[in-house]
Amino acid sequence: MLTRYRDALSDLNPEIRLLLITTAVAALGWGVTDLLTNLYLLRAGHSEGTVGILVSIGALVMAATAVPLGIVVDRHSRRLAVWLGVGLSGAGTLVIVLAQSVGALYLGAAVGGVAAALLTVGVPAFVAEHTAPRVRAYAFTLLSVVHLVMATVGQLGGGLLPEALGGGVGGYRVALLLGVGFLAVAAAGRYRLRDAPRDEPTGQGQLGKIAHWPVVLHSAGSNLLIGVGAGLFIPFFNVVYRVRYGLDPATIGWVFAVQSLLMLFAVMLAPVLSERRGTVNTTTGAWLLSVAFLLLMWWAPDPWWFTAGFWIRGTLMFSIQPLLDSFRQGLLSPGERATASSLFGMTWHVGWAVGAAVGGQLLAQGLYQAPFIAATVFYLASGLWFYAAFRRSEESAAQ
Repeated sequence: MLTRYRDALSDLNPEIRLLLITTAVAALGWGVTDLLTNLYLLRAGHSEGTVGILVSIGALVMAATAVPLGIVVDRHSRRLAVWLGVGLSGAGTLVIVLAQSVGALYLGAAVGGVAAALLTVGVPAFVAEHTAPRVRAYAFTLLSVVHLVMATVGQLGGGLLPEALGGGVGGYRVALLLGVGFLAVAAAGRYRLRDAPRDEPTGQGQLGKIAHWPVVLHSAGSNLLIGVGAGLFIPFFNVVYRVRYGLDPATIGWVFAVQSLLMLFAVMLAPVLSERRGTVNTTTGAWLLSVAFLLLMWWAPDPWWFTAGFWIRGTLMFSIQPLLDSFRQGLLSPGERATASSLFGMTWHVGWAVGAAVGGQLLAQGLYQAPFIAATVFYLASGLWFYAAFRRSEESAAQ
């Protein structure tokens, strides 16, 4: 397995290598901000419901801007989306940290939504156009591995920073500003990236130019369902640990960090397993198996049972994401990739917004188990839809 990754790494061009380096820096920042933002909001006196609304705003803005941004990116530049997305991600968090009103919090969430849209439409298309098909899945996986390793470091440091920086709201604020600093450095590094030469006519990058609508519609439909399911509980893991189980930020940081290490091994194994079992079989198997661990989190009588479900479910789902990205990009032509990715991201984030709004209200009412049992329905439906839609596509490609 390691030999395959070494060979793939040697075949990557300088643009992908720079993308990997800047991803490492950005992931340090995201490790801090992803862990602490919701905890900061709670410490500042906001409710779980407000946290859910902010998550929904970011997701809805992402959904609203994804398609037009995807069209622009397909017509002009993937590189612009890749560096600007990181910069705006840091800017959105900065607005939240400095906000003096709920309206400013909403603005920060909206800026974060635009950043998510840019990264969603830009990064997969950028990687696909800079890699040969034989190493593409490994390139996506290496990107995920680098993100995981450095996010783990960020989570460990982020969990310790608030108390080390004086505690209270001020400690959280300074820690988040450090995370924003890493994102600013990463954005500056990504500014040096260059787009690959393209042979596509300038008319590409329009919805009417998409030639593979079945791929797009089935992917978008399954994304919508799993987005609802994921939105019900994923944005609130740190809230659940803090409020339901009473864990401190440092312990929560360790829980998140261990999950990242588990994801590291699983995400590296996934492409090898995919070569043997097929991408559709591998991804669907992990997708459906994760439902059992959703049920474990619903039942969990203490934080340790909950953590077991948290670790395994997250590891299974994260490990297949690079396979899904590579598989879908391989079914599309170069000129439609960013636009199609925008539709995938739009539908996922619409679902995420709906799920987060409902999940936040459920938590605000003290119903900390309800989101997990509801999510199982959406995970099962989306996984079965994906399998039914793409099983024959993979068999045909293999013949």
